[in-house]
Amino acid sequence: MSRKTKNWSLIILAALLALFLGGALGGILYAARLPEHLGEQETLILGQSRLIPGAPGALHVQVQRHGDAAPVAEAEVRVSLRPREGGRREVLYTGTTDDQGRLTAAFTVPEVDDPAQEIVVETKSALGRDRLAQPVTVRRSYKVLLTTDKPIYQPGQQILVRALALDAFDRTPMAGGEIELVIADAKGNKVFRQTATTDEWGVAAWTFPLAAEVNHGNYKLTAALGDTSSEKTVAVKPYVLPKFKVTATTDETFYRPGDRVSGQVEAAYFFGKAVEGGDVQLTGWVYDVERRQVLDLKGRTDAEGRFAFEFDLPDYFVGGAEEGVADFILEASVTDGAKHTEQVSIRIPVAQQGILIEAVPESGGLKPGLENILYLLTAYPDGAPAQCELTVTVNGKTYQAQTGPYGLGELRFTPDTPYADVGITARDALGHGGERILFLEPAAWSSSQVLLRPERAVYRVGETMNLEVLTTEDGGSVYLDITREGQTLSTRALPIEQGRAAAAVDLTPDLYGTLTLHAYRLLPSGEIVRDTRLVVVDAADELALDVRLDRDVYRPGETADLQIQVRGGDGAGTPAALGLAVVDESVFALQEQDPGFAKLYFLLEKELLEPKFDLHGWSFP
Repeated sequence: MSRKTKNWSLIILAALLALFLGGALGGILYAARLPEHLGEQETLILGQSRLIPGAPGALHVQVQRHGDAAPVAEAEVRVSLRPREGGRREVLYTGTTDDQGRLTAAFTVPEVDDPAQEIVVETKSALGRDRLAQPVTVRRSYKVLLTTDKPIYQPGQQILVRALALDAFDRTPMAGGEIELVIADAKGNKVFRQTATTDEWGVAAWTFPLAAEVNHGNYKLTAALGDTSSEKTVAVKPYVLPKFKVTATTDETFYRPGDRVSGQVEAAYFFGKAVEGGDVQLTGWVYDVERRQVLDLKGRTDAEGRFAFEFDLPDYFVGGAEEGVADFILEASVTDGAKHTEQVSIRIPVAQQGILIEAVPESGGLKPGLENILYLLTAYPDGAPAQCELTVTVNGKTYQAQTGPYGLGELRFTPDTPYADVGITARDALGHGGERILFLEPAAWSSSQVLLRPERAVYRVGETMNLEVLTTEDGGSVYLDITREGQTLSTRALPIEQGRAAAAVDLTPDLYGTLTLHAYRLLPSGEIVRDTRLVVVDAADELALDVRLDRDVYRPGETADLQIQVRGGDGAGTPAALGLAVVDESVFALQEQDPGFAKLYFLLEKELLEPKFDLHGWSFP
């Protein structure tokens, strides 16, 4: 991956991370108040509904006078945890409210036998007393990464499976955990079930020998640890390892309907020799109601194993080419002198417009009365970023904007209404252009608005994260909570001046991973007005892996000496668990192996690993 491609991926990730609004927010925060007020005192609480033993927890308490919501200062507050079905109560925090009637109770979650617990908040002042109980779940959670030595197997071979289990909160290995592996064949029959115990590194492994006669197709592997599971699919079928590799390329990375396509097919044996005089067949396919063949070309490779081709694309593509990107599928097969045939298939993007445009509000929807950022993304139909000049019209008002070398730009505006009709025209320096019309809706229905704005979405430990909070209400305070896996790592109250509040958060080593930022106000009515952002903080603890062989070429049956050195972030050697797979390279010509991305898997929360926005035409390496 080139440096430019990596930067493009990070910039797009930064834009997208601002959009994930924590759809499971209700599972993290709750607001509670007594349904009937027995006296002049009223208590409101805001906290987490899921806690992890040993992790930090926090609870916001607000005590006010019933009727006019005047704050009650120096009210006594006690926070306890007890089993939901009754039992011994453990006091987590005691204190008194400040001049604004507020208190933040910070505590360490204790170990419990029963995950079904309840938080009990008791308050007392001269106006009266309240007692509120809120159900919570206290339980550890884990992530399991499931891998296999290769993506495809033949009957009679062995499937080697490895699972890595880490604590979802702090990424420590789950030692001594019982992981059950279940393998189902292509017809859904359970053909393997075995439990293994993880070692000190959180690793468990299995070997599943395939019989000589088995059902062919995709086999589903499921590893379960408590209420956590991970799945992976592998193919099982007879195959013959390819004798040579075929590639097909085109001169342009995208085309318009009716354009002339030129390119070449190249074939070479895995030991490097070109496939000379091979018979080439090209077929082209489009999709309308069904897959339909529209191209059939034949030829022969030259002394360098190459065959040049040209053909015209159809003038019309159903669906995608008018609104975004359609696919033209080009399949190339080559047969050598020994009558071995290998083939490859490539996707050629076809679009009516030369520039694709996406626009997404920073909060996922508009927040009227506040300055909003509209993220603008421009790309070519092949997914490459496009640097463009933009004309943007919002509810009849025209703005000028630009996207940079990575195809990312922004427009700042203050909407008067929660809805907006947006029209965007883009043009690059080469004359490619595109248009897009969108309709934007509000992020949430409320007469009061809060907007949280981090300066960016990707950080490293040791940096400072600068945050800005905008509100439609002046005065008072806004809460800022920083959570990971639903557990509060940091909380603070920020004073609001002229509709704005700011915070500079030093990213200490405990603030890493996918952090959820909650900015909210607890209104006297008990309503929460809030905004949420996700940021990713890299812990900068990468392992460096150095692998060396004693020679470059071996004969069958010879012994290869392999030296592996693992270093930590400080450059010093460090103990580590290693996974090593030795596979014939030609297997990956039959079926690609999914990239591991183990660090990314454990760094990002599940919601970020599952796409919530479909950006047609964008490619993410």
